[in-house]
Amino acid sequence: MKKVAQELDDRAASATQSPQPSAARIESRAIWVSISFTALALVVGLFAFAGKLTPLSADYSVGTVAGWTTGIAAGVSAMIGLIIATGPELGSLRWMRRRFWGWWLIDFIGLFILHGAIATLAVLSTFRLFQQAFQGLVVDAIAATVMLCLVSATASYFGFSSASRASTSSLSTLLALFMGAGVLASMLLAENPYWWHMFFSELGTGQAGVLSFWTFNTTIAVSGIVLTTLANFITQDLDTWAEHRRQRGKRRRGVGRILKVGMILMGICLIGLSLVSIHVSDPIHTGFVQILAGTFGLILLSVPIWLPEAPAAMYVISYLMLGLGVLAVALWQPLNYYNLTALELAFAGIIFSWLVVLIRTVDAMISDISWEQHRVAPPAADDNGTAIQEAP
Repeated sequence: MKKVAQELDDRAASATQSPQPSAARIESRAIWVSISFTALALVVGLFAFAGKLTPLSADYSVGTVAGWTTGIAAGVSAMIGLIIATGPELGSLRWMRRRFWGWWLIDFIGLFILHGAIATLAVLSTFRLFQQAFQGLVVDAIAATVMLCLVSATASYFGFSSASRASTSSLSTLLALFMGAGVLASMLLAENPYWWHMFFSELGTGQAGVLSFWTFNTTIAVSGIVLTTLANFITQDLDTWAEHRRQRGKRRRGVGRILKVGMILMGICLIGLSLVSIHVSDPIHTGFVQILAGTFGLILLSVPIWLPEAPAAMYVISYLMLGLGVLAVALWQPLNYYNLTALELAFAGIIFSWLVVLIRTVDAMISDISWEQHRVAPPAADDNGTAIQEAP
């Protein structure tokens, strides 16, 4: 069971180390990173807002300056947190550096962009909301700088804390949050209110507006990159499960690489969708969509192969999702119940709903292994070799 224990130690903080000091160190470093970026934001604010009254949201406003600043702060803080978390000795994510360096680099870039983009979207939306609530409000340099410092401190703290504690579950939550917020923002920014009469990808063609075009395509491209990162995290968990089964004498091992290859291919398709919009090349764009849908269908069909001995409910929900996908296509063609936009939204909901269920199920399975090992582990001993009895 030693190999399983080692993999579980790489997935989370080592059980042989005290969790309190480790958590305290993370919080301490997050605070120092937050203080550092607050100081940088103070310098930026003094130069950007000096001698002028600035609106909260406009072409040049507190919101736009804060959007750039917080995006950089959150992204760089996430990089710092990930570097520490992947440290070769005590890092909770040190398994990431044991792979081919290209995978580590992709994960690095994906987490940097993800945290930066979430911070930027959140700040721009917040300042625009407050500007609409306080029509005509402008602030002086001091107030603008204070606002910039506050959001920069929050973003940097969020970026460091999130990346240093990154897990399959947290990444899936961030991905769903980012993709949902990005797509919703592109809908709200669309200059053509009837874009949905055509198809979902209309948001990425430029016909719905320049801001909608960039927001939508950036969201899809970043989601594709993060999906490959998520594939690496899930594969790590599946490898732990497979090793656990091998230690128990199970001959048939799960082929976790099926899921990894499938998710990476889906991520590449998302990136391709963003780079080749439907008005640039309809056949190529449609081809990416078909490959993505087909790959997802194969993943659902092969769940028993790459995830053996999972709870029966996991297999049932996978086949139910497959059935919902077929029904969604049938409602579009030949039944003509709704248009292509509704079909694309339905597929997006099916894919991400299933991913959430999968990740929570695998996380629970790995937690059961950890609990089992903790239950059978020998008790800790003091300096004299006497076993330490836990208080009842």
